[in-house]
Amino acid sequence: MGRRHSIAAKKAAWDAWKSKAYAMISKLIQIAAKKWADPKMNPSLDLVLQKARYHSVPRDIVERAILKGSGQLEGEDLQEIFYEWYGPAGSALVIKTLTSNSNRTATNVKTTLNKFGGSLGQQWSVAWQFDEKWVIVTDGKIKKEIIKGNEVETVLPLNQDEVEMEVLELPVDDISIEEGVAVIFAQKVNFTEVSRAMDTLGYHIVESDLQFLPQNEISLSGEDLDQLHTLVDALENDEDVDKVWTNVK
Repeated sequence: MGRRHSIAAKKAAWDAWKSKAYAMISKLIQIAAKKWADPKMNPSLDLVLQKARYHSVPRDIVERAILKGSGQLEGEDLQEIFYEWYGPAGSALVIKTLTSNSNRTATNVKTTLNKFGGSLGQQWSVAWQFDEKWVIVTDGKIKKEIIKGNEVETVLPLNQDEVEMEVLELPVDDISIEEGVAVIFAQKVNFTEVSRAMDTLGYHIVESDLQFLPQNEISLSGEDLDQLHTLVDALENDEDVDKVWTNVK
């Protein structure tokens, strides 16, 4: 009974995460498509569509989001808004939201932060402590085979020596490899070149996204750490919150 309950709970959590991921990617597509509906003419849209592919977002969701963003279908007027706050024990937080109602989102974010010991920072008082970089994650190379007339893709285990040799030839800042997964860090201006090169090399991309990485991490413990975890969980449960970054290890 307990095992069945555990599996059901994990599935429910996964379904909830997937549902929110699809919704957030749809919002990102709509925002990017405002500039131009053709990804060949719109690098921002092209990047978001790559993210949609990594997360296997259904085609109908992607196409509908492009139509809404470009004004071909009625949709919300979405915008991307960042908030800078200090959390428990002076921890720093950068919060990215995607919303059609900035007043609602601001109220919800502020209410949550005030409830769990946050304090509002002035513009750039927090963000300067973070570096904005693209992070690309791969777990190996894709092998394509024709089996019974159908093309089947499998992911070969990551070859550490090979990935280091190939990726370090690209304009990347750093690479970290642990437990069969490589995490690559690149400047925003170099992302398209790095991403396309890795696709050409046949790497299976698990995740690719713009991240705020803390320049210096701090350590929290006890009640302060518990309070921070509770705060971040509460923020991430908000339908308008896309990402939360902190400078806590």
